[in-house]
Amino acid sequence: MKKTLVVSYAPRKGSYTKQLVDEFIKLADGKTEITFLDLVASPPDLLLGDNLNLILYGGQPEYTDEEKKRLSNHFQLIQHVLDADHIVLASPMYNFSLPATVKAWVDTIVVTDKTFEITEDGSFKGLCEEKKALILAVAGGDYSEETTHEYFSPTIKRNFEFIGIPSEQISAFGVAQYPEKVDTIISNAKAEISKVVGQWY
Repeated sequence: MKKTLVVSYAPRKGSYTKQLVDEFIKLADGKTEITFLDLVASPPDLLLGDNLNLILYGGQPEYTDEEKKRLSNHFQLIQHVLDADHIVLASPMYNFSLPATVKAWVDTIVVTDKTFEITEDGSFKGLCEEKKALILAVAGGDYSEETTHEYFSPTIKRNFEFIGIPSEQISAFGVAQYPEKVDTIISNAKAEISKVVGQWY
């Protein structure tokens, strides 16, 4: 059975992001082995001085038990991605971009010699090419027009591409801007989720 990693950041009460995550899990139940990662309950470690330098320069010739314990969450998050056939990332948009907690997850999984490598000619090659990703994006404003600017979508798409994972995005934009249309916006997103589940499994 295919394995699916569902990564969710939905801290707000009455979260529309959570509604979309719940819909995916309901539709995919029994069709795939799901690993659920709640970034609110289990946030990634920020890349600060101690752990960042340990990641970059430690482990020679191998990590000590204490170092392994310090980086256990970091290693586990990477392994989640390596083990999955499909990845679902669900998040609201904050101030035109990724919430800090979601960006911290991205920073954790984009790592040399694990999810990408530098080739002999100095170019980059993703090491996760057999996987697929789905992004569930919710925003209060409507960023569906090409003339509007938001950095959530291109940032997460580019990072997935960098490690070799093609992605598609289902957007529920305008939930605050068009309160009278919320039910339609969410219903349309759920219908698109159903299509992806049918294609994947």
